[in-house]
Amino acid sequence: MVKLSLNKAAKEAGVAKSTLLDALNAGRMSAEKNEKGHWEIDPSELFRVFSKTSSAERERPFPTPLENHQKTTQNSALEIEVKMLREQIERMDSERDRERSQLTDQIEALKEQAERQSADHRQALAALTDQRERAAEQPKRGLWARLLG
Repeated sequence: MVKLSLNKAAKEAGVAKSTLLDALNAGRMSAEKNEKGHWEIDPSELFRVFSKTSSAERERPFPTPLENHQKTTQNSALEIEVKMLREQIERMDSERDRERSQLTDQIEALKEQAERQSADHRQALAALTDQRERAAEQPKRGLWARLLG
């Protein structure tokens, strides 16, 4: 069988040339280079890795009415699913915003409570006095008081 160039192989497989090069470089597909350094790909090796696009699909660019109807039905179902998912995301976002607001309020309340407790503690500490006896401390006497007695 005739070997295909990289360009023809890409057209036959319906993929980009870069995809074929990636497969060759990764070792998923084998091929040889000719004397000019161009890839020569065996069709059996190509279709082992990539499915063959039928010539009917390439020649018929527009779908038949039956295919159109099936695709429209599939699209409608997908549109409904997308709409439902978007609504679900909106509900989750609003719930998250509500929870965030509640948590922010809780944080503020806790901060206020901590500030009040801190103020109460400072006030209690200021009210406390030294309860030790003052008698142990004798005032210092001056020089004349010590000399005279």
